[in-house]
Amino acid sequence: MAKVIKIFKTVRENWKKSILAIVITGYGVKFVNRKYEEDLLRREYCKEAKKYGDVKINIGERPRKITVFLNPAASTGKASKLFEKNAAPLLHLAGLEVNLIKTEYEGQVKKFMEVMEKNETDGIIAAGGGGTLLETVTGVMKKEDKDFKKKIPIGVIPLGKTNLFAKLLFGSDKEQVRFILDSALAVVDGFSKKMDVVEYKSEDGRNTYSLVGLTAGAYSEAEKKKQKYWYFGPLKSKWTYIRSTLTQWPSVISGKLSYLPATEENTKLQKIVIKQPLPEVKRSWWNVLHLFYKPRPQNSQEVFEEVEAEDGQEEEYTSEDVTTVEFSVIAPIVQNQQQKIVAPELHIGPSQIARKDFISEGFRREKLATRVYSSPDSRHSLVKRIKFVPDLPEDTEKKVWYSIDGEQFEAVPVEIKLLRNRLNVFHSSRTLPC
Repeated sequence: MAKVIKIFKTVRENWKKSILAIVITGYGVKFVNRKYEEDLLRREYCKEAKKYGDVKINIGERPRKITVFLNPAASTGKASKLFEKNAAPLLHLAGLEVNLIKTEYEGQVKKFMEVMEKNETDGIIAAGGGGTLLETVTGVMKKEDKDFKKKIPIGVIPLGKTNLFAKLLFGSDKEQVRFILDSALAVVDGFSKKMDVVEYKSEDGRNTYSLVGLTAGAYSEAEKKKQKYWYFGPLKSKWTYIRSTLTQWPSVISGKLSYLPATEENTKLQKIVIKQPLPEVKRSWWNVLHLFYKPRPQNSQEVFEEVEAEDGQEEEYTSEDVTTVEFSVIAPIVQNQQQKIVAPELHIGPSQIARKDFISEGFRREKLATRVYSSPDSRHSLVKRIKFVPDLPEDTEKKVWYSIDGEQFEAVPVEIKLLRNRLNVFHSSRTLPC
């Protein structure tokens, strides 16, 4: 009893140190418990991946080849560690032949894609942030070999900060470790589905392709500056919107907008017939039995493909001069409701907004689990094709920026359209229990 009274007196006399010790101990217990749960989760996913690795392959078959483009700089330099600890074990245990390429500079992925052939890999993984995925998608879409993007699926392992497309694909309410494990398991499963791609054509001929969409304006500028205020900790997002109203206000984007409204008729896919060469038939010993039978050779085969309808001559573009605090063009994957018309959605925000309303809207968006691309008072319309010519400032030091899938691009005149079902993406809605 005397020891208990002595401890109580010590705590009472040193209450500040006692409180600090309790806080540190509580944090330590929580940290250790989280790490333990993450290790258990990794173990379950590894067991699932090993089931694929235990399956025997036939003589003459080879393991699936996977090419991984890893950006070590993602997640403030932690990407390599995250990949090796969470994703790599699953890929190896599943018996995949992994070719790991660590990128060293921007644009390197696109250069690799220029020389890569479809017989060199069975899948491509973008392991990094939004920039790595954007480069991978652009590199695949620019290849002259059309069969490449039809036959070679791409996967995404989210190791960056935003991971907009990965959150749409695998869910935005997951912890980082489960997020990475689910995306790696999708590659192991090997199931893919066709995804729409947004094409951006600029006047200088440099085309870019993305999976989510384009945003510009005050909210996009605020998102860009968020990481700059890292020293505010959990309050950095709120401070970003407050700070944005104190400098260069109002932050608007203006320009000449022309768009072709989307209808069920002009967005309907058309079937066309494409002639493809037949694969070469390998001859074997039993072909001797057919020496006296020579079937008529076929040099090609007919394949049906669905493509977007061309713009009709009677269709007219709607043109207007816009000045808005927010401008965005969003792919159908982002749109919540199922619509009969599959087309990009154009959002045009108000021409001006009060500071307090801007801050309130910013705070509202931070509370939501998914990324928001428009305000309640924005104009919405489905469009087939868009042309936008931004008004650029006379001062060349001041830049206007687009945000494409979370990555910054200098604003230039651009034409935007949706390419339907153009890219195969590794996808699986399967997630293992805790």
